[in-house]
Amino acid sequence: MGLSFRLTAVKELKKRKKKLEEVGARRCRRGAPGVAILQIPEDLLTEILLRLPAKSLMRLKCVSKLWSSLISSRRFTNLFLKTRQQRRLFMHLVNKENHSEFALFSSSSPNPYSDRAVSVLKRDLNMPWMLGGEFVSALRGLLCVRVQGRLLICNLTTKQLVELPTIIRRTRLGGVLPNNDNNVWDYFCHDPVHDEYKALNIVWEESKEEGKVVRSEHHVLVLGPGVSWRCIQSSTAIPPHRPCSQGISINGVLYYGACIDNNNTSVVMSFDLRSEEFTLIKLPLDVVMTSSPNLMNYGGKIAVFDYSVSLLATNGTVDLWTLEDGGKSIWSNKMSLVLPVSQMNFASNNHLKMQSTTRSGEVRLAKATIVFNQHVFYVTYDFERNMVTSRFKLKPLSASIGTCLRTNFWDDTESIMYLET
Repeated sequence: MGLSFRLTAVKELKKRKKKLEEVGARRCRRGAPGVAILQIPEDLLTEILLRLPAKSLMRLKCVSKLWSSLISSRRFTNLFLKTRQQRRLFMHLVNKENHSEFALFSSSSPNPYSDRAVSVLKRDLNMPWMLGGEFVSALRGLLCVRVQGRLLICNLTTKQLVELPTIIRRTRLGGVLPNNDNNVWDYFCHDPVHDEYKALNIVWEESKEEGKVVRSEHHVLVLGPGVSWRCIQSSTAIPPHRPCSQGISINGVLYYGACIDNNNTSVVMSFDLRSEEFTLIKLPLDVVMTSSPNLMNYGGKIAVFDYSVSLLATNGTVDLWTLEDGGKSIWSNKMSLVLPVSQMNFASNNHLKMQSTTRSGEVRLAKATIVFNQHVFYVTYDFERNMVTSRFKLKPLSASIGTCLRTNFWDDTESIMYLET
């Protein structure tokens, strides 16, 4: 009897021990509380995360503080930009006489840069905060606009919107100048050396009698926590000037067209994003500019091109100069290029206009006038390869947007950068 009882007790103890071991194993497998989970090395985790789309990365920031810190880091966001091959074409139309009449379009295809098909630009971006806004610049997934005296930056992927601080300017008598868009121009750039995003603000005053620019002020803001504007003065003497064109950044230098003196002489201004120094660059003598100069990035150098709107559709001739030495205003000899107008069947019997340029040395061409309730066709032309590289069309516009339009194009990739101010 006693032996039988002891045997039963030993069997019961073995069963309990086995059961406890099985429970422990199951807890380890499913990561029960108190059990350490094997961590993935950061380099491997980075490689895995870089393969995911932006929307997934935004959700994965909630996994842990480590993941949130990694995904939000400047190193990871820069790697994400480099690995993105998907590009979309954007277009901003605004009535120059009434900025509240505007439209924002994007391409229907993630890669409109193929001449095999025609991509369609359709309005699918709802951004009511752009009401009355003026396009400033777009780069690395960030869109900068000026809306009723406020400078706004939006990440088109995450939809994060940031308003930059207002510049308080004072008159010579000590009063505060009103914050409006009169005589104000902004640029938004990226300094690749310090990996900094900078905004440049230029305001000028003109004499009432002659319309001459008598004074100009320049302010710079570096995007980041606790941002503020700084008034800067170039060590080199530059005359007061009025910007008159969009900016083009090449190797950390911003170039833009400007007007000086009472004759509104056109020049090119350069602004070094690292040293924050300005340089005045005179245009080639053969270039006769009555308005802003046509600038583009041609083979990694700033270039100015000249053409006739009335003749471009018939003879396709464009004169091009490239800058060799900005400090001495030395330009290369003029090159006369002939565009293959025969490949632009929409341009016959109509004025042809260059609407914008790309970062890779291409220009976008279309009819000089837009007819409502009709498709508008555009082509992208590569000067260096002398060929049309893509075609796209804009859906018919309604008459509600007005007739006096300003057009801005840009192509960009997704960005997961978190804007800190």
